[in-house]
Amino acid sequence: MCRLKISNRVVLLFITLISGYSFGQDTLNVQWEEKFSMSVDSSDMWSMDRLENYYLSKSGNITKYDSTGQKLFMQSIKSLGTTSSLDPINSMKLVHFSEEQQTLCYFDNTLTNTDDCIELLDRGVENASLVCISNQPNKIWVLDNVNSSLILLSLDGTLQNQEIKNLRGILNVEGITMMIERNNRLLLLDEGKGIYIFDVYGSLLEFIEGRGIKSIEGNEAFLFSLSDDYVKMKPWELGVEGMIKLPIEDVQAFTYLNGFFFLRTATNVYKFALRISK
Repeated sequence: MCRLKISNRVVLLFITLISGYSFGQDTLNVQWEEKFSMSVDSSDMWSMDRLENYYLSKSGNITKYDSTGQKLFMQSIKSLGTTSSLDPINSMKLVHFSEEQQTLCYFDNTLTNTDDCIELLDRGVENASLVCISNQPNKIWVLDNVNSSLILLSLDGTLQNQEIKNLRGILNVEGITMMIERNNRLLLLDEGKGIYIFDVYGSLLEFIEGRGIKSIEGNEAFLFSLSDDYVKMKPWELGVEGMIKLPIEDVQAFTYLNGFFFLRTATNVYKFALRISK
C-alpha cells in the first residue's frame, strides 16, 4: 500500500512530543492497546486499503475482509501466477503484481478482474522485482532488476514514463527489498545499507544509513523504520528522533494507517493503538 493518512490529533501529539521531550521510554509512558488480530500464514500476501479492508492472497485465491475480519469476497487468481504484492490504489481498485509472470492485473471492490493484464515486458521492463502505487494519478513505480532502474510507469497506456537509470552504479545498492511512496517521496530500503529517499521526479534527497532495517513506513509527519523489536520515528523536517519498543516480538513488517499500527508476524496481523503521555 502506498497511501496513508494520520489524523491531525495524532500529528499534533507527536509534534508536541518531539518539540519538548525525548522519546525514551524512561521519560514517557508508552502504552499499546490491541484492537484486532487476524491469522495469516508466513507465505500469505497481505495488504489493506484506507477503509481498513484486508486483502489476503492465499492458495491461489484473493479474499477480501472488512475491518472486523468478516469475509466479503473471494476470487481465484491461479491463472495469474504467484502473488508478489497486492496494492490498493483506493477502496475501489486493487493491483495484483506477479514477479513470476511479470504482469500487473486489476480488480474492483468486489474482486472482479476489470481489465486485461499489463505485460511488463511490453512496457520495456525486462525483470520487475518490486512495484509500488504512486500518488500521481494512474502511475506505478517499477523496479527493473536487469536494467538496474526505477520506472514510473503510466497505467493508462500513455508513454509519459519517468526513469531513474543505473541504480547500482549511482547508489552502490546491495539489494532493494522494499519500495513505497509516502509524503511525496519515494523510499527504497536496502537492508544491507539503509534507506534511499527520492522526490517524485526521481532526484535523490537523502540517504539514511542503517543496517538490518526490516520494514519502512511513513506519513506526512514521520518516516518510520522497523529494526529488531523497535520502531524508529524520524521527522521529515527538523526534530528529535525516537525509538519505541513494540508490544510483540518477531514483527516482520508493519503499516501505519488511520492512527493505528498494523503489525505483521509469521502467524498474525495485529492492530494496535499507541498511547503516549508524560
